[in-house]
Amino acid sequence: MATLDSAELLSVIGGVKMTYNFSYEHFIYEEDKMVFRPNLNLFDYDIQQLILEAERNIGALARLGLKSHPLEPTILRNSLVRTAHFTTKIEQNKLEFKEVEQVYQSYKKNPLTIKQKAQLEVKNVFETYEYIYSLDPNKDFSDMDEPVLKKIQQTLMQNLTGYPDGYRSIPVALQDSDGQVSYQPPACNEIPLLMRAYFSWLFTSVTGLSNPYETNVVSEKKVHPLIISGITHHLIGYVHPFPDGNGRTARAFSTLVGLIHNDLSTIKDAFSVEEYFDKRIEDYYDTLMTATQGNLKPFIVFYLECVIASLTKVLKELQRYDRIKHIRELLGKGHAKTMFELIARMEDGEIFHRQLFDETLDASPSSIAKNISKLKDLGVIIPGENRGEYIISIVD
Repeated sequence: MATLDSAELLSVIGGVKMTYNFSYEHFIYEEDKMVFRPNLNLFDYDIQQLILEAERNIGALARLGLKSHPLEPTILRNSLVRTAHFTTKIEQNKLEFKEVEQVYQSYKKNPLTIKQKAQLEVKNVFETYEYIYSLDPNKDFSDMDEPVLKKIQQTLMQNLTGYPDGYRSIPVALQDSDGQVSYQPPACNEIPLLMRAYFSWLFTSVTGLSNPYETNVVSEKKVHPLIISGITHHLIGYVHPFPDGNGRTARAFSTLVGLIHNDLSTIKDAFSVEEYFDKRIEDYYDTLMTATQGNLKPFIVFYLECVIASLTKVLKELQRYDRIKHIRELLGKGHAKTMFELIARMEDGEIFHRQLFDETLDASPSSIAKNISKLKDLGVIIPGENRGEYIISIVD
């Protein structure tokens, strides 16, 4: 029995930890054929509202023209570093964000040794996502078929495991922090059948066709890419098809599947959903377990909320940059611009005291007060709760 990743997927009932066994939830037999049928109402109101919100953010990012934006190099670098940091942090990698940045800057020039396991883990993530971003599933379904899934897992686990490539041939179990089994995935001899059922569903959900030989697209069969992505994420964790690295593989392959969305594919390397999985780690594990027991909705809602949060972060970064540039032009030269430059380095929502200006500027109190009023009128600061306190508000 092997322990895969670090996901603590368990339930506590009456103080007793429960073990969940794979029970074919979301799979049925039709005419002696195994079929994947996710237990999810695709037209659920909550889910559709989140899809609409995600679409608004995707559309806003597309309109801002990220690829020609001055912030593009910074955003793309930070996004990839965040992805590598958080997807490995979830699996107990102890590297700090700055250390992951350092690996990113040097891994192509300075080869890593097997002893540098933590660094190898993040290096493999960088290489995996470079591979993912080279694909175009929006145009070619074969860019997200079974061999691609296996290549992603192989790249993620390169030099980190002694298991052979491909689907596992050993029994595995997920264990909690006490070493108790919390989830028992299916037997290894069942994996090929289960994964074939999934990839058949994936083909139909993406193309609207029952098989590659059909020519008439049935729109009712197609599913929104973000829902497909969320279901895919759960499926890989549920089946646990690989001997190791299933969590990282689920997050990476679901990212790839989401890129069948035409607009999303144009900003594919600009955001990091993994950051928000880590920020809400208990919700992540709890909703995955609920899906394992048959109810996919909580995880899909959670997944979409994390996607929206990651898109919103990028959108605000771009809007903030553009607004700062605009405010600078409005202020021209003088004390007001100097004061603005001081606060523009701070995060929205951060609190500061006017003492910052008193100590920094060679200006009279009345001049500082006058320019504070100017900044308030521009909406970049708002009064705080205490006298002399202000809150940064560059982007509403």
